[in-house]
Amino acid sequence: MAPHVPAPRFRADALLRRARVVRCHGTGHEAGRVAPCRVRALLTARGLTAAQLATATGRREATVLGWLHGRLVPGDEDTLLALARLFQVDLPTLVDSGEPCPVQYVRAACAALHLPAGPVLGQLRTPQPARP
Repeated sequence: MAPHVPAPRFRADALLRRARVVRCHGTGHEAGRVAPCRVRALLTARGLTAAQLATATGRREATVLGWLHGRLVPGDEDTLLALARLFQVDLPTLVDSGEPCPVQYVRAACAALHLPAGPVLGQLRTPQPARP
């Protein structure tokens, strides 16, 4: 039985704020592997903590933190399937697309939240007016 996943906690504007500051600093990105920024987006979109993700996947919290910071990559098939089930997304949503981290973050979070990514990505790429 799949663990309970809380309802999405934030809207598109909050997603954009988070996406604009996400950076993987070039670590952990490799085509065809799980991207750290995508795992962070899915974790946030589902309102889960690293400890909850560790429990749900049967991994140590230190391992999950390694995934989130790009030091480790979940690679075995059972873990990838567990992540996809937990986040309620398909496997390609977890995989690095080669796009900049903010774009990957938005795509993954939109997939988890069942939102169309196009409008949110358009806002991400549009310069925002300065706030007074």
